[in-house]
Amino acid sequence: MMRKTGNLISALAVARGARVLPVLAATLVLSLSVPVSAQQVFPSPQAAADALGDAIARSDTDALQRVLGRQYRLLVPQGSIDQDDIYAFLGAWARHHAIQPEGERRARIAVGESGWTFPVPLARQKDGWQFDLRAGEQEVRRRRLGRNELVTMETLLQLADAQQRYAEQVGQGRYARRLVSMPGKTDGLYWPAASEQDASPLGPDALAMGPETPAADAFYGYHYRILPPARGSEGGYGLIAWPARYGDTGINTFLLGSDRVFYERDLGAGTASRARAMRSFSTEGWKRVADR
Repeated sequence: MMRKTGNLISALAVARGARVLPVLAATLVLSLSVPVSAQQVFPSPQAAADALGDAIARSDTDALQRVLGRQYRLLVPQGSIDQDDIYAFLGAWARHHAIQPEGERRARIAVGESGWTFPVPLARQKDGWQFDLRAGEQEVRRRRLGRNELVTMETLLQLADAQQRYAEQVGQGRYARRLVSMPGKTDGLYWPAASEQDASPLGPDALAMGPETPAADAFYGYHYRILPPARGSEGGYGLIAWPARYGDTGINTFLLGSDRVFYERDLGAGTASRARAMRSFSTEGWKRVADR
């Protein structure tokens, strides 16, 4: 697993296999001073799309500001993209881009061959068409939340795999009770190893998963814990994952047991304290999601 923090750029993505491609690639030079100018109005959605594609291709931040609006830089944190991301987006754009109308007053731009759409929609104004940056910010947030939750479920499955390897090897039939081992021990799923033969079941990504990790560095915006089995259960384990910043990096909290059945629940504004307070694996009050 590759460590990623829960930033905004990940929501601005075009899927290409297992990789995500940031799409406001021309903002690589966001640190430059950009003069204030009015957002441009276009005679048609196609004209707006052409202007966007041209601005990104030329890495023209002045043009991007005119096309998307002065606040467009809020969508993308500085330093989140590199030249490969720019090339990837431009390649997807060159292969395919088209206007997708949504009624008479709104439209989106489809980019690439995967059905992905640019997150900032076009809205029809009195004088023509403009990119609706406020709606784009909301869409970026929605996509980020969805991506984080999908990655979290996949991560829980990888933790379950690591638990199985642990039990078959150093655990001698017992599951780990912590993500990261105590110094000098192998009582968790991860420990630093001097050789491949001594490698732990889980990689160093585990260091970004625990509750003590700062929210900005949390693994795809989520914290993780291993829970003891429910009272009266022999063996087994539970896994819990909750958003590091409720409402920003995720909404739902997830449970996964040794039977690989997912459960989810919206724990509300008190998510962090409620997740930390769980002492054992229990699905009472939780909604079953799927079998894996």
